[in-house]
Amino acid sequence: MQKVTERISALRAEMERNGLSAYLIPSSDPHMGEYVPDFWQARSYFSGFTGSAGTLAVLRDRCGLWTDGRYFIQAEHQLAGSGIELFRMGVRGVPACSEFLAESLRKGDTAGFDGRMLSAADVESMKEKFEEKGIGVRSADLITPLWKNRPLPPATAVYLHGDEYAGLSCAQKLGQVRAGLKKDGADCQIYSRLECVAWLCNIRASDIEYTPVAVSYAAVFMDRAVLFLDAPRLRPGVREYLEKNGVTLREYGEIEPFLKNLTGEKTVLVDPEGTNYELYRILKENPSCKVKKGADLVIGLKAVKNRTEIENFRKAHVRDGCAMAEFCADLEKRLKQGETVTECTVCDLLREARARQENNRGESFATIAAYRENAAMMHYSPKPDTCKTLEQSGLLLIDSGGQYPEGTTDITRTFALGPVTQEEKKHYTWVLKAHIALATAVFLEGTTGGNLDMVCRGQIQKHGIDYRCGTGHGVGMFGGVHEGPQSIRTKNDVILRSGMNVTNEPGIYEEGKHGIRTENLMLVTDAMENEYGRFLRFEILTCFPIDKEPILPELLTKEEIAWLNEYHSRVYRTLSPLLSSETLEWLRKKTLPLITK
Repeated sequence: MQKVTERISALRAEMERNGLSAYLIPSSDPHMGEYVPDFWQARSYFSGFTGSAGTLAVLRDRCGLWTDGRYFIQAEHQLAGSGIELFRMGVRGVPACSEFLAESLRKGDTAGFDGRMLSAADVESMKEKFEEKGIGVRSADLITPLWKNRPLPPATAVYLHGDEYAGLSCAQKLGQVRAGLKKDGADCQIYSRLECVAWLCNIRASDIEYTPVAVSYAAVFMDRAVLFLDAPRLRPGVREYLEKNGVTLREYGEIEPFLKNLTGEKTVLVDPEGTNYELYRILKENPSCKVKKGADLVIGLKAVKNRTEIENFRKAHVRDGCAMAEFCADLEKRLKQGETVTECTVCDLLREARARQENNRGESFATIAAYRENAAMMHYSPKPDTCKTLEQSGLLLIDSGGQYPEGTTDITRTFALGPVTQEEKKHYTWVLKAHIALATAVFLEGTTGGNLDMVCRGQIQKHGIDYRCGTGHGVGMFGGVHEGPQSIRTKNDVILRSGMNVTNEPGIYEEGKHGIRTENLMLVTDAMENEYGRFLRFEILTCFPIDKEPILPELLTKEEIAWLNEYHSRVYRTLSPLLSSETLEWLRKKTLPLITK
């Protein structure tokens, strides 16, 4: 922890020189992304905590790190000896970071941050809390002068995501955005989220690990569109496609001067949660711009998949199911032969299995292969020097996904490697019941993800257990593995619409014992329409067996068993023509009907 303490000391000295009493370092970049390139991994650099979510707050005499329930165990281990206190978000009695600062700082103090790394919504909320206490805020980049040997910004090749995958041309998508602008009484909108820019312009790259996007911005006006992206990165044909579709190119670094120099009265629709504070401030200070707060139009558009995208998603999940089957058959064989297999081996074997599939473009996130008690850490990441060796007993949880031009996948399965405890069987079956409850839900149009959360979570909570995360999230079209605005979580108020997708992933996580999760990706689709209204249901996109070994059949209803057997029958019919004989035999056994005694 010596490096961490030295870096914190250097930051405190820089704070003193700049007249700051506190400095915030969030887990973000200028695009408010989930997966942050190494160039912007300042929170990890200064704290030593490597989880994807968290905020570091450095004061004169205290340091705190805030993270959510996915990372409590990991953060406790990684912060040990650093002098940084862990604040467990969502736990009763634990203050939010801004509340802690409001209580800890004195009147006249100033809290600093890099305005490009915080959303406009976060800064505005913080300013409101601080003004009551007489505490100021200031945007200041203290990171750049302190970060030695900082990685370079990402700049991979940019290529087209063809209309045969996207279903709509860039020009058609711009037309949809302009229709939304007109409806909202606005003249333009700026897009910072990389998945939004990629979807809108039908471009992809490899700037972000696991997510095929390019670091860029876009601005859409009623009569023009501008893409802020360094031109030398474009592969042949990309510039011509963009220009043909009405998009002008400017360099990435021109976004701030471009917004400062906008002239003519314009109403700019701004999503404060998806726009960094620095861009928001520039727009607010430009006398030609009237800022109108509103939703990011592209997020809503790309959430509802068109027919071409839906058909491609089905293809991607068949390919991914084949990769999973080949991997699992191989893993089972290796274990039976007595080979040494670790959690890291699992990650390598699964990556290789996906790479053998047609059109595979890598993983959609770092595979979680967690054996026994390691699976209690929801976002555990095995490391070569600490990973567990698998035995022919206990539970192995594998959460993984692939990237294909046809779509992004995300699947979790928990496998019995041999004998498991009665408690593990009971918890596994409860999770399966929760999963089936959501998978079979039929609901009226107008229902939100928040409305449906308890359909699933209630199956776990009635046993006095809960999971500290959402039940499901949206998934991008060859984009981010976590894309909204829809999700299945208690506070989500987005109405689920036909064409949206969402994961179904309840779980039970017992620290020091085991972790269990079963996850499929589902498509919202029409069910029926009658005098009561239009009803929706879910189509299961994921195509891979659910392990039957840990199930206690007596805890399942006849309807639940029928659902599982029908699901397995469909998986076998779909995958069997595509598999080799050895893998096919594995699949046949894993999809046999579950029969109660």
